[in-house]
Amino acid sequence: MSMLADSGSYSVQDFIPFTDETYFRLFERQFEAWWPAHLLMLALGIALILLACRGKIRAVAVGLAIPVAACAITFHLQLYAELTPVGQFFGWALLLQVLLILAWGFVSKPGQAPLLKGHSLAGVAIAAFGLALYPALGLLADRGWKAVEYFGLAPDPTVCCLLGIALICARPVWLLLLLPIPLLWAATTAATLQSLEAPFALTLPIIGVITVAAAIWKAVAGHRT
Repeated sequence: MSMLADSGSYSVQDFIPFTDETYFRLFERQFEAWWPAHLLMLALGIALILLACRGKIRAVAVGLAIPVAACAITFHLQLYAELTPVGQFFGWALLLQVLLILAWGFVSKPGQAPLLKGHSLAGVAIAAFGLALYPALGLLADRGWKAVEYFGLAPDPTVCCLLGIALICARPVWLLLLLPIPLLWAATTAATLQSLEAPFALTLPIIGVITVAAAIWKAVAGHRT
C-alpha cells in the first residue's frame, strides 16, 4: 500500500531531470552549431507552403523530409538525448515520420491545387505561425534571439509547420498516418514546458487541437462532395 501511495505523489517534474535554463540552452547550442542554416530553413519553409498550396505533393514531401530529419538528428538525437531518453525516443519517432512523409509523397497521385477552403486556410495559418511567429514567442519570453526556436532546428516550430502543411494538401486517409507522431510530441512538449513553468507551454497542443478539428472538417467536407 505504501508503494501505491508513494506512486501517487509523483508529478511530471519528477521525470524531467533538467532545469528550464538547461533546456533552453539546447537552442543556443543549435544556433551556434548551425547558423546560418536557419535562413535556409526559413526559405525552404516558405517554398513548402507555396508548393503545398499548388498541390505539388511529391515536392512538398521531399522538401518537408529535410527539416524533420534535421530536427530529429541534430536536436533530439544529438542534444535532447543528453538530458532524457525522451530525446532518443522522439529522434527515432521523427525519423519514422520522415519515412511516412516520403511514402505519402511518392504513393499519392499527382493532383490539382487544393481549394483553399477553411480547413486548408487553417493549414496555411498554422504553417506560417510555425515558420514566422514561433521564434517571436521566445523573444516575448525574454530569451535572446540565439535561444529561440526556429523551423527545422527546433521541434515545436518544425512540428507546427508539419501539421499545417499536411493539413493543406494531404488527404484525410493520409492525415491519419501523418498526424499521430507530431500530436504526441505536442502533448509531450506541453507537459515538459509546464513542468518547467515556461510561458506559452500550451501553444503547440492548442495548434494540435485546431489541426485535428480542421482535419475532421476536411474529411467531412470531402465525404459530402
